[in-house]
Amino acid sequence: MELLSGFFQIGLPTIAGVSIFLAYIRPAIRLVNRTVCRQYRATRVIRATWVVLRFLSYGISRKELYRAACMRVESELLMPRPQQPDRWEHRHRSEYRLEVGAYRVALRDWQRAVNAQLGTLMKGTDHGEITLTTCFAISAVEDEILRYFRIRLAENANVDANPQVFVSRVHVMEGYVAPLQLLSGLLGHSDSDWPDLINGHNATTMDLDEHLGEFRYFQAFLFTCWLTWGPSASFGTCAAWTGDRVLQFGYGDESNSIALIVRDAGGIRLPRSPHGGYAVLAERSRVTGVIKAAEVLDQNGLCEVQTEALRAGQNRLVLEATAPISTPGTAARKYYSAYIWVIIALCDLNGQPRFAEPWRNILTFFEHGNIADETTYLLIKRQLATKVRSSLESILRERPDVVLTYACAIDDCGCGRTVEFPPPPGESMRELLFAEPWPNRLHADGWADRVRQELTGDARIAHAACRLPFTVSQYQRRANELKAGHLGIRQSHEVAG
Repeated sequence: MELLSGFFQIGLPTIAGVSIFLAYIRPAIRLVNRTVCRQYRATRVIRATWVVLRFLSYGISRKELYRAACMRVESELLMPRPQQPDRWEHRHRSEYRLEVGAYRVALRDWQRAVNAQLGTLMKGTDHGEITLTTCFAISAVEDEILRYFRIRLAENANVDANPQVFVSRVHVMEGYVAPLQLLSGLLGHSDSDWPDLINGHNATTMDLDEHLGEFRYFQAFLFTCWLTWGPSASFGTCAAWTGDRVLQFGYGDESNSIALIVRDAGGIRLPRSPHGGYAVLAERSRVTGVIKAAEVLDQNGLCEVQTEALRAGQNRLVLEATAPISTPGTAARKYYSAYIWVIIALCDLNGQPRFAEPWRNILTFFEHGNIADETTYLLIKRQLATKVRSSLESILRERPDVVLTYACAIDDCGCGRTVEFPPPPGESMRELLFAEPWPNRLHADGWADRVRQELTGDARIAHAACRLPFTVSQYQRRANELKAGHLGIRQSHEVAG
């Protein structure tokens, strides 16, 4: 009886108190459980609880504990833990033991660094920023960041007012900022997309102009390959670009970039060429900002081109600058690769594209080049011009009923207005493509009227670079229709079978 009485007097209130306290900190525990500790399986709830209890040194309010949990997750996302060695990848056990020893040292160092980072963030020193060497640290874990946002969104906790926005700010020491809009890549970030991509290529081929015969396969390959990892379009000066613009911020390649929105923090300033114009399209920069899901970005005042890109999901993450963009001095290395491209429209003998859907009319020629280095960028553009001329001559020779018309390029919007950062005189893709002696050779071969330098009327606007986000969206809708139709046919065959 005395034991039972003691239980009711001490044990039950203690259990009730602990239960109430755990319920109080439950949002933070659930977040850590589903992110930082998810790999531990059986013990992850216990580990998550212990991690959250250690946050009590930063405050006891529910919101402070949840804020600490968010910052802990964000620190680990951008400072990934060391990879544990796999026993079966080592031929000798001694090699494996050495790897395990090195891993344990690296793990301890990493844990100390993450804990120190969290302390800095919670105490507000260094302006509450996570410092990253390059912006690749963000793009490399884009899928994991989006998963983190989905988990916070699913919790729908009262303590989480902005579930798709980082709590901490990031300061990126090095990246390249470019006045470019990345178009949605077909491949995305998953190897499992390859079957869909190949099936989509086959469907695209069948959806093109039968009149072209075997050239349909060439056209479909160019278009699918061009869109696979995503090309970029330069900012223009027409009405479609009026308003706020989302810059591109990447490291190494445009496919490793995220959208960068700059409102009152100052814009990009590319180095101007001594001859006039701009010889490069990307500038090495430092950026401080907050990571957000693109879907929660305030689109009020955003230009029409990029409103469509965001609506269609052609950007998934956004870094919103909270301080002026700065340039970290002259770089010994200047490297930021991107597709350098030019689009030619396939037309009838009257010079009119055959289809209302622009993607069905275009040939997308491209080269991969360094757009941050003046010499390399220009040489690659000249190389591309040579390749395009050779390909167009082959088509002219084989298809006497086709007119080929220049539409736009990476450095030329094609709508009649200049791009915001035009190339130096004589260095645009249009000028390089139609430089002498090619026009004279076309005239000598009787092809002068079958290669034209611009579209006319509505066709010109429809095939311009400022319409490319809309063209890609249109193509993606068509691809989804073809995929759904193919799936429906397959399922009906399975049922019939």
